[in-house]
Amino acid sequence: MSGYTLYWKPGSGSMVVEAALRLIGLPFDGVRIEGTAGLAKPDFLTLNPAGKVPVLRLACGEVMAESVAILLALDDLFPEARLLPPHGAPARHKAVQWLVFMTANIYPDALRFYYPERHTTDSSPEAAEAIKQQAALDMDRDFAQLAGAIEGPFLLGQRMTIADVYAAMLADWHAPAMDLPEISGLSKHVLENPTVAEAWRHHGFGT
Repeated sequence: MSGYTLYWKPGSGSMVVEAALRLIGLPFDGVRIEGTAGLAKPDFLTLNPAGKVPVLRLACGEVMAESVAILLALDDLFPEARLLPPHGAPARHKAVQWLVFMTANIYPDALRFYYPERHTTDSSPEAAEAIKQQAALDMDRDFAQLAGAIEGPFLLGQRMTIADVYAAMLADWHAPAMDLPEISGLSKHVLENPTVAEAWRHHGFGT
């Protein structure tokens, strides 16, 4: 046993946490959660009552949820891996800003797009379609804002951070984002990293 356990589901935001663990070079055990039924099982809900992945059990026994919170914790625990720029650096402030922007805006946009029925009490197909269309427009707007901040080829310039992996993951969920050259270029360079590409394939992205 490695002491670290990642609870994950294919195609989900747990990909970025797996990528972070691999970039650190940290051995971990993986527990695959099967579909929405797996997320609702009592033993998983004891880990995360929200019924969402990723969940990471740390070596100390602490259980963490929320992907960005996990990434920040891993960066604190393993600063030598340089998932993010060092504390106090202006580049770190920018990376954290965009991580929060993506998790607070683009990630919810994607959830509304793929699961519109969860966001209305109106069960009509028309209501779900209206929510889906608005979510797509919101993703277009939010990706355009993100694209404008990319220094190139990565968000902060020449060095990849975990914020770039997060952005590439979200772009894979919204095909129009790849029409933006800054986003498509960032994603291309992220996937040239063999460690990230391994986590990407394991989660079934880009298939």
